[in-house]
Formats: sequence, structure tokens, C-alpha cells
Amino acid sequence: MFVNSVNLSKLSIADIRIRQLAYMIAMGTYRKVFIHLLFWLIYSVVNAYLWYTFDKAYIDQSFYGITRLPIKVLAVYGNAYLLERFFFQKKYFYYFLSASIILFLSGLTQTIISDFHVFDFERLTIYSLPIYSVVIVSTIIIVILQYFKKAGETHQLQLEQVRSELNYLKTQVQPHFLFNTLNNIYSLTLENSKQAGKSILQLSELLRYMLYETSAEKIKLSKEVNYLQQYINLEKIRFGEKLELSFNTPEKTEHFMIPPLILIPFVENAFKHAVSVPGEKIWITIDIVIKDAMLFFTVENSTYNNLKSANAASGIGLENLKRRLSLLYVDFEIVHEQRDNYYHSSLQIPL
Repeated sequence: MFVNSVNLSKLSIADIRIRQLAYMIAMGTYRKVFIHLLFWLIYSVVNAYLWYTFDKAYIDQSFYGITRLPIKVLAVYGNAYLLERFFFQKKYFYYFLSASIILFLSGLTQTIISDFHVFDFERLTIYSLPIYSVVIVSTIIIVILQYFKKAGETHQLQLEQVRSELNYLKTQVQPHFLFNTLNNIYSLTLENSKQAGKSILQLSELLRYMLYETSAEKIKLSKEVNYLQQYINLEKIRFGEKLELSFNTPEKTEHFMIPPLILIPFVENAFKHAVSVPGEKIWITIDIVIKDAMLFFTVENSTYNNLKSANAASGIGLENLKRRLSLLYVDFEIVHEQRDNYYHSSLQIPL
């Protein structure tokens, strides 16, 4: 026992994975062998019973069927090979030609073995029919299984493509956000502002969240709300007293899950394009409402003399967001529009 435990402890991770893979392959092989044996057992029992209903004893028919079973097995697995080699490769002529030869030779062999002294077309047909029947049944089963296998592979490939695209779009959000934030910090350093250092600290917190907590497909809404609050705090440093901001969230956000980083583009956009009447403050309002298992997210920012934020709905972040939402949801609503003296953006998604 001690030696075995020592040996196991010396196994590398690669060795363990290789053994796990070998075990999975072995189990898959055993499962296939069991299914094939079960198929032939069921076939033999049913075949003997059908012949028994005519005029022969069940035991005699069972013995007769077992002695002829190798011919049927060769015909079935020969046909299965031809299906894989030609039919599924869309080489139909070669398949039907080869399958016809196999079926004819199998039927001829069974006819000669069963009734060696008398040979004619009628007997050839009678002795060949059981072979043809089991080959046809097995062919239908193989084709159906192949169809579901291909459908599963296609579905898995589509899922992988969607997942890859989502990951790509999500990674694009980070450099886009970083570019905007570094520009803000740069402007603070030009002004010799003491807030530049505080801004860098805030930025490090945001980057830590983006790097380590957004890898999952969905995260708690409370984490995303906290992330928005940190971003708002960073922007407050830049705007100072010029900014008037309202951020309203539900009391309970722990139990709701959303895809990470889908709310930040709206907030970034509002801070980027918010303007005000000279002498007045810039204002931004952010509201999160949960109702009837739906998330309603609204961001509004001030504009000046009905000036439209020309790039408001066409930035990299928002374009990526639209694509991500189309991959994640069937039913969602996103709105960007200029109103009387402010710009309105909203998002509606199911929770």
C-alpha cells in the first residue's frame, strides 16, 4: 500500500491526464461492444421467433440462426465500412456498387451453405432476404446516428464560434475603456492636478475587476453596479464641481445575473459627450430598475442648444455591445436618441 501511494504521488499531471483519457476511451469501447452485442442478441431472438411462427421449432430456428449469423455480421459490418468510406463522403456510385457486391456474395454464400444440393434463383432470393433485412435495418440506424452526430458537431461548432466572438468583443471593451481613461488622467497631469495619483489608484481597481472577475459568462448584478460606481468616482475626479450626477439602483442586486461589462458603454458614452449651457453644470442621470424579471437601464446626459452627440451611438464600445447583445439575447431592446435638451440611452434585457 505504501509503495503504491508513493508511485501515485510521483505521477505527473500529464501521466494522470493520459490515464484518464485511456480510461475514457476504454469505457467508450466497452459501451460500443455492449451495444453491438445487444443488437445481435435482440436480432437473433426476434429472427428465431419469426421463423418459429411458421412451421419450425424455436430451438431449431435458434440453432439455425446462430450458425448463419457470421454471414450476416460480415455483411452488416462490411456495409458499415462502405457507408463510412463512400456514402458519407458522397461517393454514392462506389457505395451502391460495392454494397451490391457484398449483399450478392453474402446471399450466395448463405444459399450454398443452407441448400447445397439444389440451387436456383428462388432459393437465392429466399436465403438472401434475411441478410438484406438486417443490413437495411443497420443502415437506417447508422444513418440516423450519423445525422445526430453531425447535428451535434454543428451545434457545438456554432456555440464555440459564438463563444469566441463574445470573448473577442469583451476583450475589445478593455483597451477601449483604458484608452479613454488614460486620456482623462493625462489631462489631469497636464494641469498638475493632485487628483492624478488618486485617478491612477481608481484605475487600478477597475482594471483588477476587468481582468479577474469578468471571465464568467454571467456575473452578479451587484458586482457590475459596484464597477459602475468606481468608474463614476473616477470621472468625478476629472469633472469636479462641474458635474451633477444621479445614480439610482435597486436595494437588492445580489440575486440577479447579467453578462459582464454590458452597462459600462452607456456610462462611458454619457461622460464622453455630456455638455451644458455655459455657466451651468453638466448633468448625468443613471437609473437601474428591475421589474417583472426584466432589467431596465437608462442613462441620460445634458446637451447644449439641442446639439446632438454625433458619435454617441457609433463608438467602438456601443457597437461591440450591440453585437454582444444580439449573440446573447433574442429579446432585448436598446435605444439611443436625442431629445429636447438631453441625450437618452436605454437598455432592456431579461434577467
